[in-house]
Amino acid sequence: MLNERLEQALAGLASGAAPVPEEKDIFVGGGSYLAVGAEFLRYFVEVAGLQPSDTVLDVGSGIGRITSGLSLYLDPAAGRYIGFDPVIEGVEWCRKAYADKPNLRFEWADIYNELYRPEGTILSTEFTFPVESQTVDLAILTSVFTHLYEPEIAAYLRELSRVLKPDGKIFATAFLYDGAVPTLSDAPHLHFDTPDPQNPERWHVEGYPPLAAVCFSERFFTDLVTKATGRLPDIRKGRWRGGTGPWGQDLILI
Repeated sequence: MLNERLEQALAGLASGAAPVPEEKDIFVGGGSYLAVGAEFLRYFVEVAGLQPSDTVLDVGSGIGRITSGLSLYLDPAAGRYIGFDPVIEGVEWCRKAYADKPNLRFEWADIYNELYRPEGTILSTEFTFPVESQTVDLAILTSVFTHLYEPEIAAYLRELSRVLKPDGKIFATAFLYDGAVPTLSDAPHLHFDTPDPQNPERWHVEGYPPLAAVCFSERFFTDLVTKATGRLPDIRKGRWRGGTGPWGQDLILI
């Protein structure tokens, strides 16, 4: 059963209570902007146990799609949100759109990515998250690990370990496989058919740049998480590979 706070936030999203950028400015994945915000807010509350008074770190906050639901759910007096992203246009839009909510903070991170930000000046492996140590209740990374190589993922996981409270959680999504080779999705852009010559447990999509979509073996990814955080991830299959849950990508709780 939905809690009252979640019900109110979802109702607010349905009625257009959260700001929405112009269609031409949205640079994140497909789907209705507010519907995706509502979908993930449910996961944060019902799967990860997010409370209105929690502090949330949004790694890759984009142009505020995930922020939309959190802005209505978090308690303005007690809850706190920090988002950062390498796309400055998204950060600037969020700062203006949520200027009336001082508990929401947005930071620009000039991070290098060979596909999405080749002009970036800071390597992901050397980036320090703009958050104090042991202050975060829930860190979220929606479709972030799907565009990173393993050294970058490991570096992010170490930073997440630093900023999380002892009982804090990580909510992430990824593409993972549990057999000898990845599941061949019906969607062409998720047809992971090309193993990387430097790591046979990392696969890409033929005809696309390597970081357009990355798929790791569950065994390799689990080992990566455990070495970086000392935790064992709870991996729940996504619809993309036949999972029974409502989420599209694989859902990972750490």
